[in-house]
Amino acid sequence: MSNLKDDLLNGALKALQSPTAQKILNNEKVQKGVAKAFRTSYELKNGIDERREDIVRRFNLATQDDLRSMKRELDRLHRQVDHLKRQRDEDKKS
Repeated sequence: MSNLKDDLLNGALKALQSPTAQKILNNEKVQKGVAKAFRTSYELKNGIDERREDIVRRFNLATQDDLRSMKRELDRLHRQVDHLKRQRDEDKKS
């Protein structure tokens, strides 16, 4: 799959280097259109993120950050339990 992606990217880069593409990209209307497309994409992503956060908050759902934090805490507790078991075993041997 990455070969296809690489091939497409290389093809797009070659196409952008052609004189015709350069002429099109230097057009002010095209530049404004590209800028507007990027701006719209950014605003759309932010809007979706805000709505997702609102839904998560309203339904009291766990986020990926919450799950990562809980996993770190669980791993820390497992290490602590293992440490206490080793101490107990050493104390029994003594």
